[in-house]
Amino acid sequence: MVPSPPDAGQPTFLTSLLADLRPRHIITAVVLLALATVLNRAIHLAFRRAVERHRARGTLLPETMTQFALARRLLSAATWLVALGIALTQFTELRVLSTGLLASAGLSGLIVGFAARGTLGNAIAGLTISLAQPVRIGDDIELRGERGVVEDIHLIYTVLRLADGKRLIIPNDTLANEVIKNLTMGGVTKVARVEVKVPPAGNPQQVQEAMASVARGFESLDRQAAEPEVYWVKIDETGTVLRLVATCTDAVSADRLAQKVLARAAQLVHRASP
Repeated sequence: MVPSPPDAGQPTFLTSLLADLRPRHIITAVVLLALATVLNRAIHLAFRRAVERHRARGTLLPETMTQFALARRLLSAATWLVALGIALTQFTELRVLSTGLLASAGLSGLIVGFAARGTLGNAIAGLTISLAQPVRIGDDIELRGERGVVEDIHLIYTVLRLADGKRLIIPNDTLANEVIKNLTMGGVTKVARVEVKVPPAGNPQQVQEAMASVARGFESLDRQAAEPEVYWVKIDETGTVLRLVATCTDAVSADRLAQKVLARAAQLVHRASP
């Protein structure tokens, strides 16, 4: 039996959507997305100012950086999801489609949940890491035979800087469920962390090289750990922020190295200041 061709007069989803399209729908959607962009910018500035305040007071701890980084990304993602959701409800056909999908969410929900279980698991693990903080930004850790410094913690994954300078990307679900050796926690830290802000008139490359040179020539450096590295944290109209991370043999040495690096960086930064 030959199936009958579809009714040429029956409107398709696309034609129905276009027929229902009104200028106010487009304007509302654009305004919502613009507001989401502005709100995300405001969130970014608020967190940046909070970090600057902690840095100025000398209270910018690794756990603070970890919480700020994850909280900012969570708020940003939530803002975009809400804005997109409200924007889509402006179109009748998309509202009907969403209602139909929700009504038939039995098998479909299981399929989507099965497909997204890895991503959701990593996101939940990212929240767990932010709250429990088994690792923090700047911690020296060992995982599955690899040793390195935690460079950044995202919602889904964590970046580990290895001794050879390469980056190891670890899913947060793995990080939350594996046995981790944290060489920084459990006492006074042996890791020297120094952040220096170079003004726009300064030379960030020169300061970066000077900080790295002081760290690499330090007598009490832990040669078994990752090599000292000075990397760029951010650049904006107020200047460039550089961060040194270096592992020493003991906590006293880490403090001495931090003081030496700060003293050398201060010479270059103040020299460049008007």
